[in-house]
Formats: sequence, structure tokens, C-alpha cells
Amino acid sequence: MNDGGGTTGGGGFPGGHAGGGFGGQPGGQPAEPGGAPVAYLPPVTSATPDWAALAAANEQEHRRKRLLRIGGGVLGVLVVGGLVATALAVAGPGGDRRPEARASASGMAPTGGTPADGTAPASPSEQASPSAGAAASGSPSASPSSAGGTVAPGGKATPGAGGKPSGAVPGAPAGPAQLAAQAGGQAALLGPKTTVGPTDGHTGPTLVLGSSADGYAQTSAPVVDTNRSFTVSAMVRNNAPTGGRAVVTQGDGSYYSFYLGRDYWDSHNQWVFKVQTAAGAQDNTTYQAFSPGNATTGQWTLLTGVYDAGSKKIQLYVDGQLAQTTPVTGIWQTGGPLQIGRVRYKSAWTDFWDGAIGDVQVWDRALPADAVNRLKGTGGTSAGVSPTAAWLLP
Repeated sequence: MNDGGGTTGGGGFPGGHAGGGFGGQPGGQPAEPGGAPVAYLPPVTSATPDWAALAAANEQEHRRKRLLRIGGGVLGVLVVGGLVATALAVAGPGGDRRPEARASASGMAPTGGTPADGTAPASPSEQASPSAGAAASGSPSASPSSAGGTVAPGGKATPGAGGKPSGAVPGAPAGPAQLAAQAGGQAALLGPKTTVGPTDGHTGPTLVLGSSADGYAQTSAPVVDTNRSFTVSAMVRNNAPTGGRAVVTQGDGSYYSFYLGRDYWDSHNQWVFKVQTAAGAQDNTTYQAFSPGNATTGQWTLLTGVYDAGSKKIQLYVDGQLAQTTPVTGIWQTGGPLQIGRVRYKSAWTDFWDGAIGDVQVWDRALPADAVNRLKGTGGTSAGVSPTAAWLLP
């Protein structure tokens, strides 16, 4: 072991260095009594590392970090699992809790949606047409829907604010269109296969119909009080060579109260204004006023029916000329709405118009012959007396 500049050696044996010695010589080690040298140990200082303690601490730190990593992973799995479980609990067994799904599950499909039984969405004609199922059930027709647009006198649909029909639900199909009233205030619901537009040979808008159960217009309530005098008139163009064809009627239960149009059976083909004089839906309570000649096809004709409650008679005018007068005992009031292009007969819709109809007007009085003649002179637009209800005027 080194000490100073010398090397420890045996006492006085060769191998000792000069400048080193025993017995307290300068540069030597102290001696015990008897001359034996004392063993020298270096002082212990705090700078010497405790490797065992450090190794134990390091291992403990590693274990702590591993536990933290494992705990964090477990916590993450628990959080994700909780979120998934919450979503499944909210969704329920069907997995779809949107409003549409709830409506379908309850058997009440929304608008434009698929019914709960999986059938195709009902078209507007199946949803709003009074003819759908009415023939079998005899139930009243559907009332006009406020969700639809309104067809103005010019024949265009008038939307509500924002370009959507008034009252329409955003994203839902528009409801049935309505024909705006030009007198009386009652708009008329248009059937799904009804077109409003111009027709050759006529000035102003027309109702264009194709002999379809979905081709019609109807009000939401009666227009004519058949207990009192009234007049009903329209410009018509008939395209059908055969079949009964209704222009303007009133009623939606089992039978009509009055009918303006074309009668047809076997060789009988005449314009007609006919009424029901009593309840019971029987043909033997029907009274008619006919045209002397056949009903025309492919040309415009002005038809006017008049009921005079004071004198108890009905009259039919064709192109302003009196065709026939028939005495009656009165007219049965059905309470149903006004119909354009169809009639209620024995609890079914029938006599669908094939062609065009314009200038539909109703008066709450019996027009005299000169007023009807003036009506003809104006193309069916004016009798010199303001109507109580009107549609399709120029």
C-alpha cells in the first residue's frame, strides 16, 4: 500500500527505498511499542456511494412506474367501456332512438317516412285523397291541408315564407295544394292528379282533369245552402265521349244534394242539372232538367243550374239559353262540401271529369234569364251580380 513516497517493506530487509524506514523515521509509519508497525486504513467519507441502497431505490422506482402504466391502461379501458355501455343503454334494443324511429315503432310514420309495416311511403294521393277508401267506407272527405301551397288565380302555387308552403314542416314533403278562392273565402283542396293551367280556347286558368279518382277540387265545408235559392255555373270542355261526368256537385256522405254535369246511359247523352229532393239516397227522389240535344265533346260550353226556392223549380241553361225547367218539392241538404270534377253517389266517388273546367261561380240567389245571358256574353265570367263564391276566374 502506498504512503507518502515510500513502499512498505520488511524491517531492514532489502527492497526498502531510501528515504523510508522504521521506528518513527521521517517519512515512515508510526510504530507500536516493541517496534511493530501500525496498519493504516484510509478514512471513510460520505462521498462513497451505497450501491446496494441505490439499486434497491432504482428497482422500487421502476416498479412504481410500471404500476402507474398498468393502472392508466386499466382506467382507459374502463372509461371507454363505460361510454359504450352508456350509448347502448340510451339506444335500447333497437339501437335507434331518433324521432323518426320512435314514430315508426309506434305505427305512426312521419311525414315522408316509411310506415312501421315496411311498406312504401304513402304518396300524397294516398294520404290526402278523399277517394282513397271513401268508396267502401262512405266516410267524409279529407279537409284541405294548411301544409300545402295555394294555387293563385293565375294557376301557380303560392308558397309561404322562405319558399316553403305555409305551415309546412322543414324537410317534409309539401302537402296538397289549394285553389285560391276569388270570392267567398273558401279555398278548394286539389286532388293529387289535378292540374291548374291554361287550356286552348279559353281565357284564364282552368282545372285540367283526366277522368281520375285523384282528379278533383273540394272545399272544406258546404258552399251552397240548398234550403234557399242558388245558382251555380261553370265553363266546361268535355273530352270523354261516354260516361257520366260531374262538373260541380255538393255532398260527401252517401249522396249528393245537387249535380251539374253530363248524364250518360245507353243512347242518353245530355247536359243535366239534377237535385235530391229528400233524404234516403234513392234514385226515385232525383229530379232533373236536361238539355234538348246531346252533350258536346271537345268544345267549350257554359252550363248554369238555377234553383228557385220560392217557386220550387230547377232550371238548366246551356250557353245562356234556357234548356228545361222542372218543378221540385225542395232540395235535400247533405251538409258536405262543394265538389268540382266528381260526385258522391251511393257512398262512392264517381263521374270523374275528363277535360277542363273554368269560371266556377256560385250565387246565393236564383239568377234571372237576362243575368244568365249576360254571363254567356262575358265568357262565363260576369253575370252583373257578384258571386258569393268563385274560383278559376281570369
